[in-house]
Amino acid sequence: MRKHWSWPAVTTVLGLGAFTGLASLVRAVVAPRGPGAFEFGVWSALVAASAVVFAFLFFHALPLATGWRAAGADGRGPLLCYVAFAAAILAFLWAGGGPVAQLPPAAVAPVSRGLVLLALTAAAPAVLGLWLVTTRLRLVTAALSAPTTPPTRADAVLADLVDCRRTIGVCLTVLATIVTIAVVDSGAQRKAFLAGGVPPAKFPPEWVLLYGALFTAISLLLYVPTFVAWRTRCLLFVDQCYPLPADARPTAAWVEGRTRLIGVLGADLTVGKSLTAAFGLLAPLAVSVLSVVVPGLK
Repeated sequence: MRKHWSWPAVTTVLGLGAFTGLASLVRAVVAPRGPGAFEFGVWSALVAASAVVFAFLFFHALPLATGWRAAGADGRGPLLCYVAFAAAILAFLWAGGGPVAQLPPAAVAPVSRGLVLLALTAAAPAVLGLWLVTTRLRLVTAALSAPTTPPTRADAVLADLVDCRRTIGVCLTVLATIVTIAVVDSGAQRKAFLAGGVPPAKFPPEWVLLYGALFTAISLLLYVPTFVAWRTRCLLFVDQCYPLPADARPTAAWVEGRTRLIGVLGADLTVGKSLTAAFGLLAPLAVSVLSVVVPGLK
């Protein structure tokens, strides 16, 4: 079915239907009245759109987290670790309460918590995909550091490293999208509360910034170690394919071949450049929202 020409159209129709239904449901649950009704309606639509996007991201990244057996590992352990990790984040956010828990309408807090749960669920395949890449890189290290029977082909290692790069890129994009959506939703939520008559002091703009900073920091802690490990293996592979000349006089062909292999691997990409590429596409949207809800931000 997914290979049929009509699949994109079916996906679009289902997505629009889910968005419309969820937006109506959230608005009915929140039931805004009086001042701020329009703003809460906008926030309800954003919540519905976020849920649809989260579902798309989940299924898009799901194949990246399903290769544990091929890597010679059991995926149940990492899955349980992520469940515990997500539960700790939920406990931290819910125990802290934040400004939303004490503000009317009372139904906003449960909806917000449900959206956080959906976000963590959507991020699960991306996080597990990053952890799976780490496991695959250990196999690459073993293949490069010791001879195997039969010997590991260089093209197999190259293909594995290139595939790991693609997986890391997709996982980072998924996490960056989720973080951006969280910031946009939080900003729209604050604007709705203020329009409903809530004093700004009860929902300070710093909460929006801290919310985004928290999830950004978590994403970096998950992504950066995997990226550094992948790049280290790439350079190790390049060193084995193009070892230093015995006379310490590299030829033009040696430099050209080494540079070309690094380019094929994508190992010339740094952590900063990869983060800029992922978050840079979504940053204008987040900054535009923050400039509205956070006074003085340009």
